[in-house]
Amino acid sequence: MASPTNYPAPADSQAGEDHLWDYLAVLLRHRKLALAIFLTATTVATIRTLLTRPVYMATAQILIERENPNVLTFKDVTEVNAQRDDYFQTQYSLLQSRSLARRVIEALNLLQDPELGGPRDPEEVKAAVAAAPGASPLMEGAIDGVLGRLRINPAKGSRLVGVGCEAFRPELAMNIANKLSQLYIEQTLEFRYQTSSDVGQWLGNQVDQQRKKVEEGTKELQQIKEREGIVNIDERRTLLDQKLTQLGTALIQARTERLGKEALYRQMRSTGNTEDLTAVIKDPVVQDLRKEQTDLEAKQAQLLEKYLDQHPDVIKVRRQIEDTRKRIAAEGERVIRSAENDYKAAAAQEASLSAALESAKQEIQELGSRSGHYDAVKREVDAARSVLNGLTQRHSETGVSQEQKFSNIRIVDAAVLPGGPIRPNRQRDIMTGAFLGLALAIGFAFFLEYLDNTLKTPDDVRNHLPGAPLLGVVPETGTAPLDLIVQKSNTQNPFNEAYRVVRTALAYSWPNAAPRILLVTSTAPGEGKTLTSANLALTLASADSKVLLIDADLRRPQAHTLLRVKRTPGLSDVLVGKAKPSEAIQLMASGPSVLAAGTTVPSPADLITGQAMRGFLEGLRGVYSWIVIDTPPVGAVAEPLILAPLADGVIVVVGAEMVPRKAVATTLERIKESGARLLGVVLNRARVERHGYYYGRYYGHYYGHYYGHYARSAQDSGKVASIDAKRTRR
Repeated sequence: MASPTNYPAPADSQAGEDHLWDYLAVLLRHRKLALAIFLTATTVATIRTLLTRPVYMATAQILIERENPNVLTFKDVTEVNAQRDDYFQTQYSLLQSRSLARRVIEALNLLQDPELGGPRDPEEVKAAVAAAPGASPLMEGAIDGVLGRLRINPAKGSRLVGVGCEAFRPELAMNIANKLSQLYIEQTLEFRYQTSSDVGQWLGNQVDQQRKKVEEGTKELQQIKEREGIVNIDERRTLLDQKLTQLGTALIQARTERLGKEALYRQMRSTGNTEDLTAVIKDPVVQDLRKEQTDLEAKQAQLLEKYLDQHPDVIKVRRQIEDTRKRIAAEGERVIRSAENDYKAAAAQEASLSAALESAKQEIQELGSRSGHYDAVKREVDAARSVLNGLTQRHSETGVSQEQKFSNIRIVDAAVLPGGPIRPNRQRDIMTGAFLGLALAIGFAFFLEYLDNTLKTPDDVRNHLPGAPLLGVVPETGTAPLDLIVQKSNTQNPFNEAYRVVRTALAYSWPNAAPRILLVTSTAPGEGKTLTSANLALTLASADSKVLLIDADLRRPQAHTLLRVKRTPGLSDVLVGKAKPSEAIQLMASGPSVLAAGTTVPSPADLITGQAMRGFLEGLRGVYSWIVIDTPPVGAVAEPLILAPLADGVIVVVGAEMVPRKAVATTLERIKESGARLLGVVLNRARVERHGYYYGRYYGHYYGHYYGHYARSAQDSGKVASIDAKRTRR
């Protein structure tokens, strides 16, 4: 089956434009409500702006340094660690403290100011000023009023702080800002002075206590010296320490020397031949004797060359050599005895130094036992004296710093009289209200669009009902149903043209000219299926075709009323055998034949289920070219699904903005499941005037302007009011 192409979708090349038009379509569809919201918001903003009392703001600039001016060389007791990140936050909080606000109120007598509820009775004001913090509701309310007007604005990236105040009178805003800045600096100096005063008093008490402690300790030290009989104990301890150190050093040296000499002596004593000892060899006497021995041995060798071994000269020289050897051995023994004597002398010296060292140690121990209590008391006195010196110095410094009047906070620019109010800014506020109204209007329009799940335009049918061709669009005319019957003579009526478009689409569905049975139904009552069936039959009949309209809605028949024919006899009478088809079918003067519903029956579904209905329809095929069957809505009863397979095609009438998309999709699905052929959908009662942007865009001037003009020419109909009420309930 070919799908009709009377309402083409936009080309793909215009996708971006279509997307923008879709949003514009939503706004145009709800333009009345959106305009009402926009005008309401703008009007409210305008009235509020005009009725708002002007508010003035004055601002003083103050500079908060991290450190005080460096006048003194020592550190002030009130100096804080301004490098911490919370320093400036603390200062901002102090600027907004209740105590400072109270001082401003008292200084400017703000309890009598009209903006803070004044003037008041002087006695009442006096009582509020004299009351303790938090005790007077009047004062606390005034403090809240002042704090609510303050605006502390730190300049980003600098140490400047704006101290602003809002008021209905410009001079009041200026006075509060300046007085608050001035009193803030005075309060900071007072805090510093009070702190220095408290610290100075405390330091004075501590100095007196430490001085008394030092005096008592010194007196006790003197008593200990007299009791123990120790005078110049510190000097004596120093001398003993030096003596002990010297004796220790000498003992170490003597012990080292003794060990060296002892080792040399034992080495000499353990050697077998004394002549081989190094000390003997190096002895000058031994060296002379060895030289003499060498000379004698040389002389003996010369004599032996001349004489025999027993020659007197040889014997004499031999005796001299022997004597020399004995003298060398004796000299070696002398060297060993000398080393022994040196070793014994070193040992004696070591013993003497060791004894002296032990004596010095005993003397130190004796002195320590006698001066132990003295040392403990002296340490306490020294510590007390050190603390006393520090406290005395700090007390003097505190006394000096207490008198300084320098502050790390100063006023850079005093507040001046404001030249104009900061609010209301009438132009800005009205524009803000307008923009807010525009945003609300757009948002509400899209919200309503989101809630609206009905079918409104041909694009909705194509997008949400895939597989269901759009046969035509019948515009809403605003005319009563009895006046909407297609008239053959009214060829220029766009309402008639809509049904001709449907007729053309149906002609494309069957290439041959065989008789065809059409079943017309809808999802819910009130969508215009009966009117569509009647007009479709009239339009088909206008093409010189033999057309029969059957009103198969046996529960709520309306075709006979629209076409002004008799209800009985009708279809029910034919099916039960009470009347013949020729008696029941009524021929209109110029148009189709009509078979009305007939007499009301208790069970219409059972009546049309039988074979009689199938045979009846088959018998009509040989007489008529087109048979149009008007049936009840699919969502209400079972008759449409029973008759659908008996027809050659089914047309579903969809009331624009009347039935949810999901319900229509369910109807189409049920028709397909029954085995019937779905020809397509007719979008009925399309609100062309409301969606003129759509029809004018896609279908040209004819739909966009002419249909809109046609709709406006017949408004305020009772039927239209009923349809609008149903759409409103949706």
